[in-house]
Amino acid sequence: MLKSIKDERARHFQLALRVGIPVMVLILTIAYSVFFHEENIKLTTQSIVLMAGLIFVVVYFIYFALEESRKESLIDPVTGGYRFNHFLKLIEKHHPKTLAAIRVDNLSIINENFGIKATDELLQKLIEYLDSYISKQTGKKGAIGRKYGMEFLIAIDTEPELIKYTLQEFTKEFSSIDNIDLEYKYTVVRNDEIDPNRAIEQLQNLLNIPDKCIMGEESDEEIESKKSIIPNIKGLSHEESIVIDALKKEQIKLQFRPLKNLSLNRIDMYEISVKLSDNDGKYILPRNFLPIINRHNLGEQYDKLLYQKIITLQKIIDKDISLSFNLSPFSLRKPEFHQQMIKDILDSGVAPERFIIELYEKKTHHRLDSYLDILKEIRKYGVRFCLDNFGSSNASMEYIKHFQFDMIQFDRDYISKLDDKKNFSIFQSLITMAHELNIATIAKWVDDKKRIEELQTIGIDYIQGYAVGRPLSEDEIIKEYNPIPKDI
Repeated sequence: MLKSIKDERARHFQLALRVGIPVMVLILTIAYSVFFHEENIKLTTQSIVLMAGLIFVVVYFIYFALEESRKESLIDPVTGGYRFNHFLKLIEKHHPKTLAAIRVDNLSIINENFGIKATDELLQKLIEYLDSYISKQTGKKGAIGRKYGMEFLIAIDTEPELIKYTLQEFTKEFSSIDNIDLEYKYTVVRNDEIDPNRAIEQLQNLLNIPDKCIMGEESDEEIESKKSIIPNIKGLSHEESIVIDALKKEQIKLQFRPLKNLSLNRIDMYEISVKLSDNDGKYILPRNFLPIINRHNLGEQYDKLLYQKIITLQKIIDKDISLSFNLSPFSLRKPEFHQQMIKDILDSGVAPERFIIELYEKKTHHRLDSYLDILKEIRKYGVRFCLDNFGSSNASMEYIKHFQFDMIQFDRDYISKLDDKKNFSIFQSLITMAHELNIATIAKWVDDKKRIEELQTIGIDYIQGYAVGRPLSEDEIIKEYNPIPKDI
């Protein structure tokens, strides 16, 4: 039985005692005065009023008990877990060692295909299985709460490493429930924060980090190593202030990953990755600073700082070099932002086609038409667009159908699994489709030079990876493409 249900039953019993005892005392007092008194019972005005008052008091207390039970229920009516407000009170009172969050990422798809009733039953079973699995693996009873439809919070007084492993195994074992496939995302933190709201905020902040923020020019082992680190809540809070300070001071560092044009056999484009730098010169990675920036509504300020820095750089490097960079769709959708960006680019005198804006979309926006109208408005000035991680989600095809992209960067799986016949066939078909739509194709993560000939054979236009060259710093790219004349 879920801990939340046990607590709710205990609360109902306490509420029954609170209501029942005064009612019983009142009834006994009146019964004694009326039925056990020496005088005979007479239907006087006084006795009628007394009985009516007794009935009113009993009915009122019963109504009060039912109303209070409805208002103050600990339990989420769908899943049986804790309501969010009571979950907060619980972690404030008991201060468990570990907090975790787990989310069903494809819940909306499940809801569309199986209906609300089946989805609610699925969520209820999921919580029961999760509660049982955690108890079995840890030997302790954890509390499970629900804040949003697809997101669940866990509080338990055990070591976070054990919960991390437990959730990892749970998501493997219960990847399907009632023949419905589930896609999970989870995160775990060590709870060293006094304020429960702050703790949950930081936990959800980590859960919402896009997978792309973890990716970089690292090996698979390095990526998995970073994912396995369990942060402390207080450490996150400290980092939050560092990130805001770094953005305020414009301590932004750019790194340039070369892309080789296979038809011209030369590098004519670089993809920009961004890091922030603290006061000690240490780098802060996107997976750490982007969620903080977004949560403090600083995304527009960050994006503006980024594109202005790129404009400044483009003015002093070779005019044949294009730079590709990511901007948030939330910034692009704001008229004042994209209009100012276009004005700044045009005023700089740099050819707009040298700016390539990357979009990474896992899901299509609800107002797709209006969003694409904005992208079309930007593109008509010459700025190019690249769809990143193409083929990794349903959004990829939706965007291709409705918008003329200049480039697409294929998802990593296509490049890493070229030896798989089915994967190779799909990959080759996507390349053919892109060329028919006049879209240039990019293959990233090309670390083996043997892959270059294979990719060139099937028609890839650009490649990126260690087989092409290592990333350059800002000073290095200026030195490479704006050399100081020898006579100076």
